[in-house]
Amino acid sequence: MASCPSCRRPVALARATCLYCGAALPPGSVSVAGTASASPPEAAAQGERRLVVLDVDGVPPETLARALDQSPYEAGLLVKRGGFHLLRVLEGASAEAEAGRLVASGLVVFLVPEAEARVRPLRALGGQRDEGALALRTGEGPVTLRRGDVRLVVRGAITREYQPASKPRRVDTARLEEGYRVHLHRRQDARAVEIDAFAFQFGVAVTGSARLELDAWVVAVAPGATVDEGFRRLPPALAPAGPEPGGALGAAGSLRLTTGSRRGGRDEGPSVLDNVEQFRFYSGWRAAVERRR
Repeated sequence: MASCPSCRRPVALARATCLYCGAALPPGSVSVAGTASASPPEAAAQGERRLVVLDVDGVPPETLARALDQSPYEAGLLVKRGGFHLLRVLEGASAEAEAGRLVASGLVVFLVPEAEARVRPLRALGGQRDEGALALRTGEGPVTLRRGDVRLVVRGAITREYQPASKPRRVDTARLEEGYRVHLHRRQDARAVEIDAFAFQFGVAVTGSARLELDAWVVAVAPGATVDEGFRRLPPALAPAGPEPGGALGAAGSLRLTTGSRRGGRDEGPSVLDNVEQFRFYSGWRAAVERRR
């Protein structure tokens, strides 16, 4: 970890100036945050695509505008939004070069291997809350989350729509209910635990609302964890909905969200689109950044 030569404070973030006093840092002390020891060796293979992620909290808009070749207005909106911003996905050498350029401009940059951001979550099908712990049932066996096990919570609404039919209907009034998913990123495991509020069997639901109950569980098991809700700011990128997990509730969901089932050569219903994969990708790279902070 480098130190600022002016104020002597340790500097772990990737920027060309001290975060605390603004003094210029020695060239050898400036590096890209989280690209070395924080990544598994196989994830840093030369040529693998990497995500270039910016931390825009507290960045002067004019600095961001110059670095990204944006108008001051666009940069100001991004700074006002705050948090982390996925700038682009590049091949290994190109990502390193782009990160170096941005760091030299005074920005905080994280490089995340794409494979790490796309690690599939572990779906939780049901469970119950005990004192300071969640006892969950997953497709791969039981999982227990205790208070302090969770590093990051990512949650967001899921957009669900019927795919437009090839032949227009006389009246199209059917609408799908908005979904709600939560990812619990553990400290000791790269796979997030994913809970779909409306396809999860709660042992005892005190609130009577699946979404409120799930939020109460998060408060109970992850009181000190970072909670990220930035997904709500992204425009939905819809794709065909995946199959629901097993179990009675999942079977009912599969009937409701069937993607173009057929009977006797006729379509029984329109295909369903959602942005679950977009949510998983966002959650994956956000967790990778959190591990490097």
